Amino acid sequence: MNDSSTPTAEQLSASLTMHPVEPHRIGVMIDLPGRKGCADLFVEGLEIGFDEAVKRGWCDRPVELVVREYFAQPWGHGRKNIEMLDELVDEGVIGIAGPMTTDNALTVLPELARVQIPSLTIAGTMEYKGDYAFSLPNGGMAEEPMVLAAYLKHRGFDRVAFLYESPSQIGEEYARYFRMAAAMYGVTIEAEAGVPPIPDENTLVRALEKLRRADASALVYFGLGRLAGRLTHLLREVGWTPPRFTGAAFVGAAYTEMDAHRYEGWEGVDQVDEANPQLIALREAYEHRHGVPMEWPTSVFTCAYDIARVMGIALGRMRIATGQGLKAALETIARVPAATGSEGTVIGFSPMDHRGFKGPDFLVIRRAENGRNTFVCRGPTAFRPVES
Repeated sequence: MNDSSTPTAEQLSASLTMHPVEPHRIGVMIDLPGRKGCADLFVEGLEIGFDEAVKRGWCDRPVELVVREYFAQPWGHGRKNIEMLDELVDEGVIGIAGPMTTDNALTVLPELARVQIPSLTIAGTMEYKGDYAFSLPNGGMAEEPMVLAAYLKHRGFDRVAFLYESPSQIGEEYARYFRMAAAMYGVTIEAEAGVPPIPDENTLVRALEKLRRADASALVYFGLGRLAGRLTHLLREVGWTPPRFTGAAFVGAAYTEMDAHRYEGWEGVDQVDEANPQLIALREAYEHRHGVPMEWPTSVFTCAYDIARVMGIALGRMRIATGQGLKAALETIARVPAATGSEGTVIGFSPMDHRGFKGPDFLVIRRAENGRNTFVCRGPTAFRPVES
C-alpha cells in the first residue's frame, strides 16, 4: 500500500516541465548576394546537408540557419563583414558558413579568435589560417594554377598571355602561384596585364590589346570571375578569339544557361563531376525536395552541402555546445566522402590542418560551349618522364 505522501511515477513524470530542445544556430555569410545559381543554392546545399545529418542521427537536433546577404568587397568595404559577423554572434550562432570570397574571408579572419566561433569558408585563398578558420575551398589558389598549367602543357599551349585582377588579393595571389606553376610545367608567360576587379571598358580593352600583341597561343585569366562575360564580348569586339582558360572563376558558367553563354569558348577549373556518386545522391535529394531534376549542379551547391555535412557531424560530436566545442569537434572529421570533385574526394581536418578537401581529383576541367557546361577531364597531376 502506497504512502499517500509518496508521489507515484505518473505524478513524478507529470511534474517535470520539459524545456523544448533548442536548435543549433549556424550563421551564413553570403557576400555574393542575389546571384541565381549561387547565393540561393548555397543556402539550399546547407539545408539539405543539415537535414541529412539530423535524419542519419549524426546530429541530435535541427539546425537553424541565420542568413545574412550583403555586398562587401570588391563593391564596398571590408568593414561590412565584421558588422555581419557581430550581428550573427548577437543572434547566438555557434558556427558560420562563409564568407564565400577571399577578400571578405580574410577580413573576418582576425575577428574569429575574438568571437571564438569557427567559420567554414569556400574561399580559395591559402592565407585563411587560424584556430577558428576552416575551409572547403571552391577551387584553391595554389592548386588551380598547377592544374591549369599541367592542362595547358598537355594541350600544347605552352606560350600564354596572362590577365589577372590587380590590385586584388584574389588576383595577385593567383598570379603568384600561376607564375610558379607555369615555370614548373614549362609554360612561358609571354605577356601579363593586371586590371582592377571592376575595370572600365577602356582599361580592359587596352589590357587585351597589349596581350594580343604578344602573339601567344592562349589566354589565361585569373580573378574573382565577374569579368568573364565582359571578356567574352570584348574579345570579339577587338577581333581576338584565342583559346582561353581560367581558374575557378569558371564555376559561374554553371549558374544558369545564360551564364554558360557568357563563358562561351572558355575552359576552366571547376569541381563538378556528374559521375561522383555523392553528387548523384545529392541531386536526387534536390529532386525529392522540389519534384524536378536539377539540371545545373554547381560547385557552390556541392561545397555548401559538404560544409553542412561535416558541420552536422561535428555538431553531434560536441562535448560543449559553444563555438569552442564545435571547433574541437570539426578537428575530429576524417575521410568523409565529398559531393565536390570527382569520386574519391574526401574531407578531413585536424588540429594542424583546417583545409578540408583531400585527394588528387577535387578539381576538374570543364568547358562552356553552345550554352552548355560540360565535363572535360579530371585535373592533370603528372609530369611526363624526362628523357635521358
